[in-house]
Amino acid sequence: MATGHKIENQQSVTSGGKLFAPNIQSDHISGPVSLSMDNKTIVHQYGGSHEKELTKADLENLKVTHKNKLRERFEHMMEHGGQGGKQVFLCERFINVGITESKKSENPNEAESDGTADTFIELGHIFKPPPGQDKAPMTVVTKGIAGIGKSVLVQKLIYDWATGSALSEYDFIFMFPFTEISLLSENKKDTTLPELVKMHYPHMEKCGNILANDSMRSLFIFDGLSDGKLDVDFNKHIVCRDVTTAVTVDTLLVNLLKRQLIPSASIWITTRPGTKNNIPHNHIDRMTEIKGFQDQEKEDYFRRRCKEQQLAKKLIQVVKKQRSLFFMCSVPAFCSILFIVLEAVLKSEEMKDEIPQTLTEVYSHFLVHLILYQQEKLEFVQKGDQTKCLHSKRDSIFKLGKLAFEKSSKNVSQTVLFNETELKAHKLELSFVCGGFCKEIVTDNDLSEETDYTFVHLAVQEYFAALYIFLSFHNQKKNAFGKSFKMFEKRSYSQICKEACESAARDGKGRQEFFLRFLCGLGTKQSHDFLKGLLVNDTNNKVKDDSKKIVKFLKKTLQTNIPPEQTINILHCLNELSDMSALSEIKAAFKSGTFSSGRLSPAQCSALAFVLQMSEENYRELDLSLYRLPSIGIQRLLLIANYFTGIKLSGANIRDAGLKILSEVMQRRDCKLQNLKLDGNNLTHKSCEQLVTALNVNHRIILLDLSDNNILDQGISILCNALKDEQCTLQTLSVGGNKLTPSCCEYLISVLETNKTLVELDLSNNRIGEEGLQELSKALTKENCKLQKLGLNSIFAFDFGIMGTYEDTPGAEILCNVLASKNCTLQSLRLAKNSLTQKCCTDLISSLSDNHILTELDLSSNNLHNEGITTMCEILKGPNCKIQSLKVANTKLTSDCCGTLASVFNTNQTLTELDLSMNELGDNGVKTLLSSFKDSHCKLQNLGLSKTGLTDACSKDLESTFATFETLIHLDLSHNKFTDKSTENFYDLISHCASLRTIRLEKNRFSANKYKKLEDLKKEKNDLHTMESNSEKAQ
Repeated sequence: MATGHKIENQQSVTSGGKLFAPNIQSDHISGPVSLSMDNKTIVHQYGGSHEKELTKADLENLKVTHKNKLRERFEHMMEHGGQGGKQVFLCERFINVGITESKKSENPNEAESDGTADTFIELGHIFKPPPGQDKAPMTVVTKGIAGIGKSVLVQKLIYDWATGSALSEYDFIFMFPFTEISLLSENKKDTTLPELVKMHYPHMEKCGNILANDSMRSLFIFDGLSDGKLDVDFNKHIVCRDVTTAVTVDTLLVNLLKRQLIPSASIWITTRPGTKNNIPHNHIDRMTEIKGFQDQEKEDYFRRRCKEQQLAKKLIQVVKKQRSLFFMCSVPAFCSILFIVLEAVLKSEEMKDEIPQTLTEVYSHFLVHLILYQQEKLEFVQKGDQTKCLHSKRDSIFKLGKLAFEKSSKNVSQTVLFNETELKAHKLELSFVCGGFCKEIVTDNDLSEETDYTFVHLAVQEYFAALYIFLSFHNQKKNAFGKSFKMFEKRSYSQICKEACESAARDGKGRQEFFLRFLCGLGTKQSHDFLKGLLVNDTNNKVKDDSKKIVKFLKKTLQTNIPPEQTINILHCLNELSDMSALSEIKAAFKSGTFSSGRLSPAQCSALAFVLQMSEENYRELDLSLYRLPSIGIQRLLLIANYFTGIKLSGANIRDAGLKILSEVMQRRDCKLQNLKLDGNNLTHKSCEQLVTALNVNHRIILLDLSDNNILDQGISILCNALKDEQCTLQTLSVGGNKLTPSCCEYLISVLETNKTLVELDLSNNRIGEEGLQELSKALTKENCKLQKLGLNSIFAFDFGIMGTYEDTPGAEILCNVLASKNCTLQSLRLAKNSLTQKCCTDLISSLSDNHILTELDLSSNNLHNEGITTMCEILKGPNCKIQSLKVANTKLTSDCCGTLASVFNTNQTLTELDLSMNELGDNGVKTLLSSFKDSHCKLQNLGLSKTGLTDACSKDLESTFATFETLIHLDLSHNKFTDKSTENFYDLISHCASLRTIRLEKNRFSANKYKKLEDLKKEKNDLHTMESNSEKAQ
């Protein structure tokens, strides 16, 4: 049948009838067939070979062939090295990058950090139902910054499918790089989906019926949406429901995504954040993001890449020492370039002391390395030779930079493509361009192949673009970025950087990712010295002033209300300029607590999070209780909690939503957290569910403080499930003030009897009652119980608390039995604020006569009286007594008991802490006590005498006793009646007591002038911390 032959076939049919016309009998149709009625196309059928139905055996053979072809195609990956690219085995080089759930948003400029922690997904599970859902996603979009490993991840998943280790639910997988298929769009060529498949997979000649068959599960992967030039328009497009319809490539993509074409097909698209071709969120079932290498994976990369293990070890040490470089190593492409540079530097005697410190310096080294390689001068090159090599290639470098800038200016933040014609127009040699800077992209186009070129990485492209601006200014005195310099205007490189920074701020993200950082980094003296072979004149004299002006402008911008991502980018730029003052200021403010004086903005929180990540110091605890933070600020800071060994959120009010973020951070592979202080955060039992999930994964957590929340008995029940796990490492659990009842003790019994790591439990400020205590005692007297510290402070004694009312109750007897048990392992018992009667106290103390393991006892705010302390002293004098800390503050003691207490120190050498605060001891009582401290047996380190009625008459005794005391570390003399007359005595005490670290003198009667004397002394003695008194209020 001739091409374009028109079949005239006029037949009629009644309503509801069927018409079979025309009857075409042929095994081959050379083109598309259109059936029209009244000039309206009703069937548009695929031409090509008229496909007969494949037999089951043929279909299975095709599946095997397709898998084999993909396995062969993807079993190697291209690795760009110092000597150009080379093929390496995928499985030998591949290191997993973290894929996480991400928030779907129609706003491409939305801040990346939205206060949601990362939920990691295994690569082979991206098309499985997300947690809590039954339906598997059909369309998945994965975003990630340039060089983060999107294409390699695609390659690995396809390889895993081809080898049978992933995605077994799919019959066929087809992958299309956007850089290649967008060329079809440029040529205005219409194509059908089967034709597109055959173009990339020639062995799939008979794929029309397969694609149209709903029973066949196919996965279409489109890699690099941000790299292509497709104009994806979801509002204006041709509807295509038939695989045989020839339309533009972008129309094919839209119809696939809108489920108008092959509704049963799954689709995976990779892209960079903020692409102009943003897919409406209602067409995306799952949004994921690639986070890149975690800390361990960064080290693994260098070990796998480097053949010499000693060199690998040295390389890792160098990278980890430079925190900013180690931070950037989350991007695999940067790791690759950094490895090339450091390998050359560490092997070269001439350059071993020139280890790059910034991103710009790394890429400048990379440029020099490739230029030297092209001229075969890699070994033992002298600096003079390096300058000559750069000078010989100056024009080519400038022209390639101009091409990069001009092309990327039209396609901001996209990887640009250029052909050989464009290279010739810029007078660039192919051998230079493809000598490590760029790579080829070959596309089959019917009868011929088309070859295009692109930079090996977006950062290399942006480096050359910035280098072009840099060279235009220094060699031609031109502003190639934007506005031309005015006549007689004083021209400076800082003006260009300022203009670029302002442009980036106006355009949102724009070219912020790399270009601005390189532009600033090239403005340093180090860059001038290293790249002087590219410069016509020596301009070093002006560089220092220019870099200072850039720093000044950036720091001024940092103080304005800018989005978080711009804040971080400016900090990156300052780092490129080797100016660490902003980072240091933020760190210093963080460590000193300066931030606590004012409310931090979300941008400041993002900056603080960035600074803490970049810091070369190892912060042990992230204390967010010091700051007035907005909720979104807390969430952003929680995201970097994994860098710390502890986090303190006392009173931060993070609620269950914030705890969810923290628990997800705890599940990260690189999480270092061990101590969690979460008291006063309005947490409920739902938070306990999140914590249990985290504790089942993270076996580093040893301290969990949930005091003063609202977890109730239900929360305790949930936590106990995790505590009973053999892998649980928790040592300290504080759940005071959580409205617990005796019922919670039933759950705790099984934990105390089986858990081998829990040694401290605090149940203070809960209505446990005698019933609960009775339950606990069953476990506390068991041989398997390992508990060493138990907190039972303030258990609502006036109602139906642990000790009942003022009358003697069985509660004290229960505790006496526990302490007297041979299986008791308690070393610390806190019973403050329980309104214990004198008899109860005496009975408890008497039970210690047979207990030789208790080292800490707190009976503060109970009715001990002098009689009770007398009994206590008898125990302390015993040869087997191990008590080191005794707290009896506010126990109705008088000066009469001091003589008895003093006698203890004649023989006792174990007591190191004594708190007698809030007792009316008076000057005479304390003087009596002090007389015994001069005895050589006394080892006291901490002494509490707050609110004991002391006056100036006692100050001389305090000075004479402690001036030569060798063990005293902490002394509390606050809330007494000392006046200016005592200042000299305290001055001498502080000066001469070598061991003293803390002295509390607040709420006394010092004048401001006299107190200044103590303050001056504190500055001289750096390790001494005096608490500032409020002299005005005291007077």
